[in-house]
Amino acid sequence: MEERQSHPVQDHLTADDRPAAKPRKRRSIISVFLRLAVAVAILAGAVVYGASMIASKPEAIKRQARERSFTVAVMTPEYGTFNTHFRAFGQVQASRTFEVRAQVVGEVVELAPNLAVGNLVAKGTQLVAIDSTDYDGKLVEAQAAEANARLSLAEAEEAYKLQELKLAAAKTSLAAAQTDLERAQVLNENGNLTDKELDTRKLTVSDRQQSVSEIESGLFTLQAQIDRQRASIISAQLSLEQARRDLENTRITAPFDGIVVSENLSLGSYVTANENVASLYDPTALDVSFTISDLQYGQLITEGLEGREVEVSWDIAAEPIKVAGEITRAAAEIDSTTGGVKLFARLTGDNASQLRPGTFVEVQIKGPSYERTLRVPETALYESDHIYTIRDGRMAKVDARIMTRDNDYLIISAEVPEGERIITTRLSQAGEGVAVSVEGEEEAAPTRGAGSNENANANAGANARLPEGAVRRDDGSVLLPNGNIRHPDGRIEQPDGTIISAEEAASQRGNRPGGGQRRGGN
Repeated sequence: MEERQSHPVQDHLTADDRPAAKPRKRRSIISVFLRLAVAVAILAGAVVYGASMIASKPEAIKRQARERSFTVAVMTPEYGTFNTHFRAFGQVQASRTFEVRAQVVGEVVELAPNLAVGNLVAKGTQLVAIDSTDYDGKLVEAQAAEANARLSLAEAEEAYKLQELKLAAAKTSLAAAQTDLERAQVLNENGNLTDKELDTRKLTVSDRQQSVSEIESGLFTLQAQIDRQRASIISAQLSLEQARRDLENTRITAPFDGIVVSENLSLGSYVTANENVASLYDPTALDVSFTISDLQYGQLITEGLEGREVEVSWDIAAEPIKVAGEITRAAAEIDSTTGGVKLFARLTGDNASQLRPGTFVEVQIKGPSYERTLRVPETALYESDHIYTIRDGRMAKVDARIMTRDNDYLIISAEVPEGERIITTRLSQAGEGVAVSVEGEEEAAPTRGAGSNENANANAGANARLPEGAVRRDDGSVLLPNGNIRHPDGRIEQPDGTIISAEEAASQRGNRPGGGQRRGGN
């Protein structure tokens, strides 16, 4: 009997009050064997069903290992002597200008008919005329003053000549008196002449010496007067020249063939001295200023800077205006804001007059020459030291050295084997031995056999209509929008390379032949 746990409530019950114990049931050995048999049968059925499912699983198509090939663009190497061309942007400016300024004061009485902004005025054309009445009078006064100064000079010179004659006579008379005095002194010593007579001769010599001194003093005064008159003539000549210049300045003419930049005059207006009335520039003396890097500047000065050819292009129409020129000078300092060097080039082309100051233009500068080099796009160079060629359908590495840059191209030195072409397409998977094919020269798709035709006919309905966004390729396959490739035989190739058979592809589309999907039982 099972051992029962005593309960406090049951302890006070009498033997009669306790419930009678039920008899224990015995399990039959047959029942146990039946249950084991059912379990074994279920397990055996599950094993058989699993084996049948595995046996009926379609065999997976093994993925074929295929080497990936890249389509590239190529160029045939052509060795030669290449000139680099630096590109810059600059601005046209006039190197020869003329500001028309009034040099005299007066009223404007005449203006040139073509004195208008943008017009071309010929050299010597009278642009402005100022009232010259006052300046005509000043010229006459200056001429009279000069004439008076010359007359005074002539009178002084004539008086000087007379005084010179008097001086000569006085000196002769003095010499005679001195001779007579010497004889008198001899006679006086011999006693043949009195002292009084000797004194008289001495007095005569003294008077004549005084007369000579007075005449010489007069000559000095006359010489000073002559010098003053000569200075007066010079002053009168300067005044006369100023008067003539003022009179000439009442007529303002063009100093060269120029284009009018500005004018701010009208008939009857009053101008003051040094007032700007118009401005011109010479269309045959145009410069273009542009900035290049210090590296480019260093390359240019190795072969000479001045006289180097440039081409200026003004893109204003279908055909840009192109003007030839040559570099004339460089700025004195490097521009601290841009870090470059400013250069100036004189436009020498016959069509330079088509440009206008202030025009923004593109400048092509002819750089140094490099012999036996190649000119390749930047995409052809890898790691700045090698390029790739096609050799037997594969990429082959060729060492290269950059000589210089030519805008979007490079001038390189490299020895490319004869018959090989340079790859110009940039590939991230580039490397020695990578399979490539030339763009436009891909091998044609292989001809399909009879079996292939049958598969194509069998899948004609599936391929007749392409999904939206799909693209049919040259080999007959279809590139689907999701990235899969549907081959003509119905196989599907996923982006990761997995191949799905035609039957599986049809099953996934819900068109599996032979009915619906299989169902397994429990």
